[in-house]
Amino acid sequence: MENLWLIGMMGSGKSTVGRRIAATTARDFVDVDSMVEERAGRSIAGVFEEQGEAALREIEAAEIRRLSGESTPDATGRVIATGGGAVLDPDSVEAMRRSGVVAWLDAPAGVLAERIRGDVRPLLAGGDVASRLAEILADRHSLYQQAAHYRIDAGRPVDGVVTGAAGCARIAVGGASEVLIGPGLPHRLLPVSRGREQAVVICQPGSRHVAGAVLEMLGSEARATLIEVPDREEAKSIETLARLYDRLAELNLGRHDTIVGVGGGAVTDLAGFIAATWLRGIESVLVPTTLLGAVDASIGGKTGINVMGKNLVGSFWHPSRVVISLEVLSRLPEPLVLEGSAEAVKAGFIADPELVDLFMKHGPAFPMAEAVRRAVVVKAEVVSEDFRETGRRAILNFGHTLGHGIEVVCDLPHGYAVAVGMVAAAAVSADRLGFDEARVRVALERLGLPTRIDAATPDAVLRLVQRDKKRTASGIRMVLLRDIGDPVVEYVDGAALRLGLAAVGITG
Repeated sequence: MENLWLIGMMGSGKSTVGRRIAATTARDFVDVDSMVEERAGRSIAGVFEEQGEAALREIEAAEIRRLSGESTPDATGRVIATGGGAVLDPDSVEAMRRSGVVAWLDAPAGVLAERIRGDVRPLLAGGDVASRLAEILADRHSLYQQAAHYRIDAGRPVDGVVTGAAGCARIAVGGASEVLIGPGLPHRLLPVSRGREQAVVICQPGSRHVAGAVLEMLGSEARATLIEVPDREEAKSIETLARLYDRLAELNLGRHDTIVGVGGGAVTDLAGFIAATWLRGIESVLVPTTLLGAVDASIGGKTGINVMGKNLVGSFWHPSRVVISLEVLSRLPEPLVLEGSAEAVKAGFIADPELVDLFMKHGPAFPMAEAVRRAVVVKAEVVSEDFRETGRRAILNFGHTLGHGIEVVCDLPHGYAVAVGMVAAAAVSADRLGFDEARVRVALERLGLPTRIDAATPDAVLRLVQRDKKRTASGIRMVLLRDIGDPVVEYVDGAALRLGLAAVGITG
């Protein structure tokens, strides 16, 4: 995970908030003002008075550049409180945004004045404190806005500020993509692009409200058009695809324009495939509105539509940005949270035992921000090593070998089918590798996910498995577990697959 940079005016609470976030997330806290004082051998006021503001800004910028280029030993990133004037240096702003997420703690001048009453602040000398703060805030407002990924209301009690800022994260997916996680939508939805004229927003009926907010945001960035597609897997049909191509042609969507997918995993799969194939590839930005889409479908560049099976036609095409709003996820109905939790806990099974522990501790009341962040980090790290699934990335298919077939035959939501598929894979793992399959089953049951299904026959599921993308000349690949966090990909035969199906109630 990358750094969390806190910017904002003096008195906005950057140091207080930063220390609390660092303490609760086991990350290092750095106060840039303290580093400047240590390097200069005098207080900030002393540097300002003896060497001038320009010298102060130069030292500050050097420290920011240094911090942005360093990695923490445990790769968790730091929480860094900057000086109020850090945004005055464009190079510092670029370094902060490149090395992490930037959260702007924004509070009214009156609130700031009350908080710093009696403090010695060189920029406030010789005048009414509130008036001078208002002037400085007005001068810097656009700079804070341009520098920040997210604005946090810092005029409220500190607990709310900590929660809002702690939910901000930026996770790089190799050099191809970035995932922004925050309390809401970021200031700028689209990456900077000089040639962009249009953005086409593709959404599903259930995500109209989020798509409306996206359209409003895009008004200042590009000419935006909304196109609605059917819900769930119906969105990924050839008929829907053809209709979208015709509409893009009517709009004369160009090579420098952007496709924005707003919705669940089906619409992000579809939007990504449209972007990958229109004019041989244009930019895509994805805004998942389900937990399933947020932790899995939108990340990693897999796109696809359904033809005689799930995702049999597709392409690898990485979105330039994925935007995850914790506010949107927090408002999801319980069944959608439950479905998405299957893919989130899957990330724990294959690479993050602490994430499994988190779900075991909290059950369906798990902390959304931490679960999403940890699951996204797992997927981003795996994808970054193997963009096109020629090696380690295959471990992300834990539960999917049989899960995809169960999904179609039993008409189950994807997450539920993957949960059942993980239990089946755990049973095969127990048979082959001595794994305790109950560790998977109990974790899924703790969340309230299904672990058995009796609405299918083995032959019906296996017919679909034979058409699945995981089949090669050597056989069917299946992700098994030696232990939680220790997966292995092995080829399995029909007997192993039937054993897995029998473990989840599919016999006959």
